[in-house]
Amino acid sequence: MPLDDPNIRAAIDGPELPRMSFGDHLEELRSRLVKALLAVVVAVLAVMPWKEQVQGIVINPYRVQWRVGFVDYVAGLEAKEAAATAGAPLDADSARFLEYCRQHQDAILAGTKEYSHLFPVQTGYHVPYSLYAIGGIEDIMSFMWASILFAIVLASPVVVWQAWAFIAAGLYPKERAIFYRYFPFMAALLAAGVAFGYFVVLPYTLGFLVRWMNPDQVGAMFSVGQFLSLEFALTGALGLVFQLPLVMVALQKIGLVTHRGFRKNWRMTILCIFVFAAVLTPPEPVSMLLMSAPMVLLYGLGLLLTWFARGKDAAVAPA
Repeated sequence: MPLDDPNIRAAIDGPELPRMSFGDHLEELRSRLVKALLAVVVAVLAVMPWKEQVQGIVINPYRVQWRVGFVDYVAGLEAKEAAATAGAPLDADSARFLEYCRQHQDAILAGTKEYSHLFPVQTGYHVPYSLYAIGGIEDIMSFMWASILFAIVLASPVVVWQAWAFIAAGLYPKERAIFYRYFPFMAALLAAGVAFGYFVVLPYTLGFLVRWMNPDQVGAMFSVGQFLSLEFALTGALGLVFQLPLVMVALQKIGLVTHRGFRKNWRMTILCIFVFAAVLTPPEPVSMLLMSAPMVLLYGLGLLLTWFARGKDAAVAPA
C-alpha cells in the first residue's frame, strides 16, 4: 500500500491535526509574542535596580585575567629583587611597587581595596583594573544590553513555553515526543557551551592578548562595549557549537549522513572545525585552540552517539 494512504499516515503520525486559517495563525502568533515580550519586560524591570551586580557578573572574566596577570607581575618583581641580592641593583620604582603590592596584594586580589582606578600608578601593573567607557553613553548602553540578556535568561521558561506552544500546535504526537526527548540535552549543551566560553575561553584569550602587548609601546585599555561584544559573541558561538552531537544524530535520523559517512570524513571535518574556530575567534591562536578543542571532542561524542544508532542506518536509507 502507498505511504500516502490516509490509514497508513494516521497509524504513523496519529490523528489528523485541526486546521487553522492564516488569520488564526497570525492571531496565535501575536498572542504568544505578546506574552513572551511581557515576561521579558517584567524581567528587565526586575534586573534594572541591580546595575552593580549585573555588571560585576558580566565583567568577571576580565577581572579573572587581570588577577592572573597581576600575580605574574608581582612574581616578576620578586624575581628582580632576588637578582638584586645577587649583585644587580633594584631600581627605586620597582622597590616601591613591590612594597605596595606585598602590603595590599590580598586586598587587591579579593577586590576589597579601594581606589582601584589608581592601581596602575600604585602597583606599576600597566593593565587597568576596570573597563573604560568611550563616550558618555557607552556604559549605560552596555548595561541595558546586559540587562536585556539577563532578562531573557530569567524569562526563558515563559519565552520557551510560548514558542513551543505555537510550534507544537502543528506537530504530531510522535514529533512532540522527539522534542521532549532531546530538548533537555539541547538546553544542557547550550549551558555548557556558554559556561565554557565564560569561565575558560574569554579569560585566557584576554590574558594572551595582554601578555602579547609591550606596555612601553602599546598599553592595554579595554572598552566596556567592545568587551561585551567579544564576550557575547564567544559565549553565544560556543553555546551553538556545543549542539554538534545532537546535530549529527539528527542528520543520521533523517537519513542525510550515516555513521559511516561521519567516520569516513573525519579528517575533512576536523579541518573545517579549525577553520570555523578561526573565523569566530579573534586573530590569535589561543582562543582558536580553546574553541576548536571542545568541538573536536564533541565530534567524537557525536561519533559515539551515531555509532549506537547505526543499526537504523540501513532502515533509514531506503525510506
